[in-house]
Amino acid sequence: MYYLNPKTIPMKKKNFDMTGRPVKTYKLGRACQHCGEPIADQERASKTHCTRYKDEFGVIHDCKRKKHQLKHQLEEDVLLDWCALQRENKKRIEDIIKAHGDEVSLHVLDAFNVILHNGIRFYQRSGATVVEFLSYNIIVKPKSKIFKIEKHEKLGIRINGRLAA
Repeated sequence: MYYLNPKTIPMKKKNFDMTGRPVKTYKLGRACQHCGEPIADQERASKTHCTRYKDEFGVIHDCKRKKHQLKHQLEEDVLLDWCALQRENKKRIEDIIKAHGDEVSLHVLDAFNVILHNGIRFYQRSGATVVEFLSYNIIVKPKSKIFKIEKHEKLGIRINGRLAA
């Protein structure tokens, strides 16, 4: 049996940090794809983003999520603006009902800045045009100058009387 003499083979000394863990090296030059922070050589080879962490204020930092969020931000911003507009219209319609009741004229709608073209959906019902907003329908009759506001409780979109999934 052959025995190695420990003095003939020099052992590579490992460097340790204050906690007793080996010090990480950065010789490969890998970096996060989002923020550019270096990724240690000891991390798995498929790692392309920083490790997720929580700062002292409790905010979670996640570069992978931020990178993919930026891809869709333009479409989401348009959608969020549209949703905010619908919520504002709902609040204005509720203010109209508190101040003037459920039958109002076009001047009242203009005074509260409710624009009928900003509705979610338009459809015809028994000769009248129905403009759908969040929780409310505004019914526009062709020969009348009075607009009727009615509350509706829709849980989803209905197509041909059936709830669309």
